[in-house]
Amino acid sequence: MTAAQRNIKLKKLLSEWTDGVVYTSPWLTDEGYTPDMLYGYKKSNWVKSIGRGAYVKAQDEPVWEGAVHALQEQLNYSIHVGGETALELQGIRHNVSPHLNQCHLYTPSKRKLPAWFASYDWGVEIKLHISTLFDGKNLGIKSIDSKNGIFIFVAEPERAILELLSHVNSKPRFLKVWHLIEGMMTLRPSLVQDLLKDCKSVKVKRLFLFMAEAHELPWYEKLKISEIDLGSGKRTIVKNGKLNNKFKITVPEELVEER
Repeated sequence: MTAAQRNIKLKKLLSEWTDGVVYTSPWLTDEGYTPDMLYGYKKSNWVKSIGRGAYVKAQDEPVWEGAVHALQEQLNYSIHVGGETALELQGIRHNVSPHLNQCHLYTPSKRKLPAWFASYDWGVEIKLHISTLFDGKNLGIKSIDSKNGIFIFVAEPERAILELLSHVNSKPRFLKVWHLIEGMMTLRPSLVQDLLKDCKSVKVKRLFLFMAEAHELPWYEKLKISEIDLGSGKRTIVKNGKLNNKFKITVPEELVEER
């Protein structure tokens, strides 16, 4: 390749490089950028390395959204932003803080994350959850423009709230989701139904239905609960709680008294 051709490829790379996005060696190789070319670009201060196999534009600072985009679109990781982070990105939050402190990532795979991703300071705490909550891996997941043209896959609110419920194991966590779900008036009953039928956690399904009914959310009445496997036996959600007879889960006593 001539110097002119190398220059053309460099201009193309930089012109198409979205601010904040990490580009990985496998993707760059597939696009025709050899290790020698990348070494030259680094030496000339066009790009910089943030770890083995990961690059950003020299004057740019990568963002966590750009790193997640690289995992999803370049390295083909089966991973998405879910739970509380997905809800916050879509404008659903219990607190009023505009600053994201944690990024919750969910994956059904035990595939190890790249060292450059795990070791870099993204400005948020990365929480990785190995989750097999759903059989349908992509059910309730969509791509959104998270930040200035950086597209990432996130759990839709119907899935994200179920993911968040999977972590409820104490009264404070219970109450956090309890207050959060109260405002979720516009969930789509058809997607909720599909997710509940696909969900493998009896605890999560019972918790979700208990909270939805208790808050009299408008879409609850459209669900076909008889088609959802709610298992058998009792489930202890919070210690020293009181049994809700309908869904056979122990919840904070004051909530049973109110119902």
